[in-house]
Amino acid sequence: MPTRRDDILLRFLLPEDRKAVTEILDAAFGTDDESRHVKRLRDAGDMAIELIAVNRAGPVGYIGFARHYAPKGWMSLSPLAVKPKYQGRGTGSELVRYGLDYARQAKAPAVTVLGNRRFYQRFGFTRKAAENLETDYPPEHTLLYPIAPRTAGTAARLIYPDAFTQF
Repeated sequence: MPTRRDDILLRFLLPEDRKAVTEILDAAFGTDDESRHVKRLRDAGDMAIELIAVNRAGPVGYIGFARHYAPKGWMSLSPLAVKPKYQGRGTGSELVRYGLDYARQAKAPAVTVLGNRRFYQRFGFTRKAAENLETDYPPEHTLLYPIAPRTAGTAARLIYPDAFTQF
């Protein structure tokens, strides 16, 4: 169900939004690596949740949640992007909160993110909760948002979708 915050509408991605999402990702990251990554995740059926932020000018922000192959049911926040012109206005934060709410509703036991600790800690992601996870990515950038009881501190191997190895 869409939600409105000031002049921004947060909603699920529609097929006709995909071109705009590519533009958001390319503008925010300065390269097409992330948009190609999202396309590979979609093509493989590994994208669990995709949401966008829309204002009067059109789509301005995007967040995706990919399925982990293991642990079962876990998701990875990947990626989050807001057009540079609209950054610093809280749109990205709203997308994260909205997306985590949908992950809860989808009964995901936990969500991981590879990202900036200072940014993601404000939403409940922690390095401490992820400290026992094995991953192919830098542990200092691997954070966990536990949803189900006893997921914080889980000892497990994180297995990301194949699209993560194609960067």
